[in-house]
Amino acid sequence: MTRVSLTGDQLVVFILFFKMGIMAAVAVVLVTSSFFKRLLLRDRRTERESWQFSLIFGILLLAGTAVRVLAGYEGLDLSLSGTFLVGLLAGMAQGSSIGALVSLPAVLRGEWAALPFTVLCGLAGGIIRRVTARREEFWDFSPLPPNNVLRSFKTFRAERRIDARALIIVSILILELVRTGVARWTTPSALFALRMDHSWMVLVVWLSTLACVGIPLKIWHNTRVEEMLEEQRMATVRARFEALRSQINPHFLFNTLNAATSCIWTEPDKARWILVKLSQILRRLLHGTEDFVPLSKELEFIDDYLSLEEARFGKDKIRFEKEVDPRAFDVPVPAMILQPLVENAVKHGISRKREGGTIRIDAVREGDWLRVSISDDGMGFNGAERTGIGLSNVRERLQVAYGVQGSLEIASASGGGACVSVRIPVERGSEHAKRP
Repeated sequence: MTRVSLTGDQLVVFILFFKMGIMAAVAVVLVTSSFFKRLLLRDRRTERESWQFSLIFGILLLAGTAVRVLAGYEGLDLSLSGTFLVGLLAGMAQGSSIGALVSLPAVLRGEWAALPFTVLCGLAGGIIRRVTARREEFWDFSPLPPNNVLRSFKTFRAERRIDARALIIVSILILELVRTGVARWTTPSALFALRMDHSWMVLVVWLSTLACVGIPLKIWHNTRVEEMLEEQRMATVRARFEALRSQINPHFLFNTLNAATSCIWTEPDKARWILVKLSQILRRLLHGTEDFVPLSKELEFIDDYLSLEEARFGKDKIRFEKEVDPRAFDVPVPAMILQPLVENAVKHGISRKREGGTIRIDAVREGDWLRVSISDDGMGFNGAERTGIGLSNVRERLQVAYGVQGSLEIASASGGGACVSVRIPVERGSEHAKRP
C-alpha cells in the first residue's frame, strides 16, 4: 500500500475541505428535522425558540471542539463559523452564550483565549443581525465569495449603503486574522489555529471560513424558499377550492327554493317542511369550514338532500339505495363533492322519467383507493349534460385536491341509466397508492 505524505499547507487545505463537508452535512441533517426546520424558517421567533435553535446547533459545535481537543481531529472544530452563524440567525445573547459553551473543552485544555474569542464570534454575528434591516441579504449569502462581493458592490452603487454580505465578509476576515495572530504570538498557544507554512494561506483559510458560513445559509435558504413556495401554492389551492365549493351552494339553494315555491299554494305543509329542512342544511354549510370531511359525514348530507327531493317529487317516484364498505366511512373526501352528482342523477335521470326510478350509492375501498359510484336507472346522459356546471365543478375540485390521482368517470347505458364514479386516493398526496 502506497502511503501519501502531505506537507503542512497541503494538510491545511485537506482539513479546510473536510470542514466544509462537515458543515454541509450538519446543515442537511438538521434541516431534515421538522422541529429544527420549524425553528429555522421562522423569521420572528420567541425567546424560547431562539434558545432552542441555538442549543441544538451549539451542542453539535461543542461535540466538534471536544473531539478536536481529545482526539486531535482538527477538521471537526467549527467554533468560529458555527458560533458566528448562531449569532447571525438567533441574536447576540444566543451567539455569545453558545460561544462560551463551545469554548469549554479548549479552555479546559489550557487555551485560555478560546472563551473570549468564541464569545466575540457570536457577538459579531448577532451585531450584524441587529443592524441588518433586510434579513434576506444574509440569508442569501453565497458560499462563493466573489458572488457576495459583486452583490455588495451593486447594492452600494445603487443605494449607497453597506449590506449584510459585506459586513459578514469583513467580520470573518477580522476574526480569522485575530485567531491567527493570537495563536502565533502566544506561547504556548492560547488559541487553536491551523499551522501554515506560508502567510498567504491565511487567505485560503479565510475563504474556507466564508464558505463554512455560506454553505448552511444556502442550504437553509433554499429550504425556506421551497417552504414559502409550498405555502403560497397551498394558499392558492385553498382559495380555488373555496371558490369552487362556493359555486355549489347557490346552485343547490336556487333549486331547493324553487321546489318550495312550487308547493307553497298547493301543499303549504310540504313547503314549510322543505324550508325548515333547508334551513338546517344551510346552517350546516355555513358552520362547516372543513375542506375535507369523512365520507360518513358527506353521506349524511346526501341523506338530508335526498329527503328534500323526496318531498318535492314524492317517495313513490324517487327511491334511494346505499351500500358502503365499512372501511370507507372514515376516508376523507372533499366536502360537498357528491351532492352535485346526486343532483344530476335526480335532475337528468329520475325527474324526466314518468315512473321515477332508483338512485344508488356504492362506496368501496380498493386497497389505497376509494371509489364512490352514483348510479340511476333514469334517462341517462346526453352530450351536453356530460359537460354541465355540476360535473365540471367536481372534475376541477378533484384536480385541485388530488392532481392526476383524482378521477371522474361517466358511463351511460344505451337503454337508459347512468353511473358516475369518483376515484381518489385514501391518503391525499400519497405517491404509493397502487392501482388495484
